[in-house]
Amino acid sequence: MKYARYLLIMPVLILMLAGCTKKDNLTGTNWSELEATIIRDNNAVVSGYSFAADSLDSMLTKRKALLVGRWNGSEAQSILRFTNLLDEEDIQALHDIRNIKLELVLNRSSLHDANPVKLKFYQVKGEYRENPFEIPETELFEISQAAFSLDHTVISSDTLRLDLPYALLQNWQTDADTTGLNIVIKASDEAGFGDGFVDIRLTSGNVGSKISYEFKNTSSDESYSTFTRYAGKNDYFLTHTEAPLSPGAWRISNYRPQRMYVDFEPDMTVFRDMDGNIMATEDLKRVSVNKAEMVLFVNKQHPSMRNAITYEIAPLLIKNRPETPAVIATTDMFRPEFFMPLNSYVGWEADSLVVDITPVMQAYVSQKTFADGTVITPQGIVLMSGFERKDFGELEFYHPLTAPEGKKPYIRIKYTPPFL
Repeated sequence: MKYARYLLIMPVLILMLAGCTKKDNLTGTNWSELEATIIRDNNAVVSGYSFAADSLDSMLTKRKALLVGRWNGSEAQSILRFTNLLDEEDIQALHDIRNIKLELVLNRSSLHDANPVKLKFYQVKGEYRENPFEIPETELFEISQAAFSLDHTVISSDTLRLDLPYALLQNWQTDADTTGLNIVIKASDEAGFGDGFVDIRLTSGNVGSKISYEFKNTSSDESYSTFTRYAGKNDYFLTHTEAPLSPGAWRISNYRPQRMYVDFEPDMTVFRDMDGNIMATEDLKRVSVNKAEMVLFVNKQHPSMRNAITYEIAPLLIKNRPETPAVIATTDMFRPEFFMPLNSYVGWEADSLVVDITPVMQAYVSQKTFADGTVITPQGIVLMSGFERKDFGELEFYHPLTAPEGKKPYIRIKYTPPFL
């Protein structure tokens, strides 16, 4: 009986509470006239510069694809490793083998008309190394039959099926490595093939790079069977020239890692109380920053803009504003605390990048502290790519000191003032 009585009472309570809720004030409180305010500060983003990364995250972290190519002084090479292949004796015992193929899935390439790419393949007659540049030339033997010139621009998955010679399959084992066939892929620097690249899909499970062939065990077999092996390992390495220190310019570069310092000085007087008055310091600490964003405009004329599909950018706090343009050490950057990874994304077709700086503004307004007790004050932020050395992309943004009309960066903030 008591349980049934509670079931009858609960709907009544819910209706009473719903009647007390202010329907047009979803971000304020239910007992006041407060509503969230949106402001735009056109002068908050003052200046800044670009600088080379002093240290690099592992390329294995969030790696998107295998890289092969050359671009503006950088070069990427990839290596594939295939294991559990039949040994020479078992291969020779087969009655017939045909259609020996190496298959690669390309995710993307540079523009074909401007940057044709020729892929060259080499058997490694030595031990496996994750960095193909560390393999001596004396251990690389070109698989000339597999050489391939890309005759179109790849903008989505495109499978290449390349012929492999029987001799390679028969003699894949080497004295230095009897357990795997290792193949290095390079972009040719021959005449007619300039800067260009391809992104090869990473092998995972039964998707990606593979070797296959059709075979018959005996002459009496009515049909051919198929042998398939996917790459057990796939790695790449990217060499690059160092990005210059660039005062008065804003670039985020992946292929030659470059980061951005943004001199960011928000005007705290734009925050007003419920009566429209500039807030005292103690009142400012109680402001609720619902959302804060920095809007940067992309220079779409930059030649490397289309070299990646998506760019990922994250803001980092620093303790001290650089007196002059200089490299900011990674150890001097701090990720703002937030309930989820603070990453913003922009595609190559976009006109602007909207950077989520909500926790940055929350820290400034409420005067939060770093772990050592230092108060977080507006000293500027660093914007860093999550894809450093993972593709050939590079973004350039209009700098506030030289931006044309309508391209000057700004911030916008949605906040709720304190009730009492």
